[in-house]
Amino acid sequence: MVKFFKAFSSGISFALLYLFIVFVSPIVLLLLGYSDITSKPSLFGASLYSIEIEGQRFVSEATIFGFALALIGGLIIYFVSQLLVSSLRKTAA
Repeated sequence: MVKFFKAFSSGISFALLYLFIVFVSPIVLLLLGYSDITSKPSLFGASLYSIEIEGQRFVSEATIFGFALALIGGLIIYFVSQLLVSSLRKTAA
């Protein structure tokens, strides 16, 4: 049960990182001088995020699908890292 909570915590951390990047990236792009950008990538027909910059106005939107993919990605990264650590410990012993 503890392993499940650690994995879920890792997934939530990765999903929160996704939210932070989506909401901060338009500000960084504006500071770098970009003033006309529209980005709305999709995967399997569903949008991952939406960022629009026009002049000094920007709109940033994270989607449920992107959040869920980030959560699943965090879970996968946690389990793969645990497999690597356990295999390294076995070879070192």
